[in-house]
Amino acid sequence: MRLRDLPHNLKVIGCFAICAALLSGSLLFSGCSTPKTAAVIDGRKFTTGEYLAYLFNAYQMTFYSYNLSSYAQYDMDPWGQKLPYGEGDDEKELPVEEYIKQLTKDTMIRQAAIANKLEEFKLKLSDEDLKNYESHMQSVSNDMMIAMGFNKESYGKMYKATTFNESTLFYGLYDKGGKRAMSDKDIREYYDKNIMTYKIIEMPLTDQQGSDLDEDGIAEVKAKLQGYLDMYEKNGDFDKVIEKFNEDSQAESTSTPSTTTTASIDSTTGTTSTTTTTTTTTTTTTTTTTTTTSTTATGGESDKQNEEDDEPTDPNLRTLDANIDDENIVKAVQSVKVGKAKIVEYKQGGTSNTAALILRINPEDTQYRFEKSRERVIYGAKFEEFDKEIKKYIKTLDVEFNKTVVKKCTPKRLEKDAARAS
Repeated sequence: MRLRDLPHNLKVIGCFAICAALLSGSLLFSGCSTPKTAAVIDGRKFTTGEYLAYLFNAYQMTFYSYNLSSYAQYDMDPWGQKLPYGEGDDEKELPVEEYIKQLTKDTMIRQAAIANKLEEFKLKLSDEDLKNYESHMQSVSNDMMIAMGFNKESYGKMYKATTFNESTLFYGLYDKGGKRAMSDKDIREYYDKNIMTYKIIEMPLTDQQGSDLDEDGIAEVKAKLQGYLDMYEKNGDFDKVIEKFNEDSQAESTSTPSTTTTASIDSTTGTTSTTTTTTTTTTTTTTTTTTTTSTTATGGESDKQNEEDDEPTDPNLRTLDANIDDENIVKAVQSVKVGKAKIVEYKQGGTSNTAALILRINPEDTQYRFEKSRERVIYGAKFEEFDKEIKKYIKTLDVEFNKTVVKKCTPKRLEKDAARAS
């Protein structure tokens, strides 16, 4: 199992950002290497070096996910922000620094739990995973690790755990040969019922202040969408229609004051992340939205079937799993017949009134064909069950973090070291 094969939730926290930073030598730690043991989790000892590797990873992913690095452009302090952390009734707002520290701890605890379960079920990384791991580690400089307060061995343990261990456990249980393996019949039924592919043009039914448009405003939006629908019905090329829509949006933005809003990746649980990333560029009346099911740390849609398929990936193609994705967009897509295009209304993200032109496509006609979607289906069908079991098991673990390490090795200190090194 490779990192790119794994849905974003399973990776817990990916290594895309940390790898880039490590290889460029952009950050330094100083004076944070003692005491030697940072945590003991169910008898498993984590060195301070390992804690630093996890902390750095959490720092990078948080700043990436919430686009915090861009705040300075608007004279805003990223450290002054608060981020949602937790699930349901347990969700709370945490200052950025506390968010990163808590994310670090929870990731380490989850990885200890995963390691225990791998031993319990006698599961090991595949030869392919080990080969990919070794290949990556050859590109990492030990001197660079030392400069940041930890060594290559500590980094390697973190990288292997967050990149390979959870996928090995999950698919080792639920894929072929696993003790809880889904049958081929169940996989087929899930695919037919839940996997949908489509292309979309979205326009908000709200103004720049977020207030609902009046009747005239709504009529204007729908008239524009009808024009794009007429264009599609005439030329039969939805990609050309999207291209025209983008050109119109760009032209409008040059003559109308605009704002850009980037919705953050929902990384609120501390141990898992959601699978949907939405990026929105807003003008007075037009929104271009790309929604992808994320399977890499960068937020792009790139599962195994895409990597190994001979056909090029369609940049305008979207996919949904009706069992796990937002029910509002799911219902909107379901309202469109396969092979047809239709104007629909729904609440984007459950809150913003939106109108859209949707073309629904049979997934068998895309890179999401059944024979290419086995792991995707297993994830959609079984991850919630798996995740609940792991979270329940985590509550049984004895956990102790060294307060001195947590106090001294902070994300803010990490950033200050980076500034001194630059």
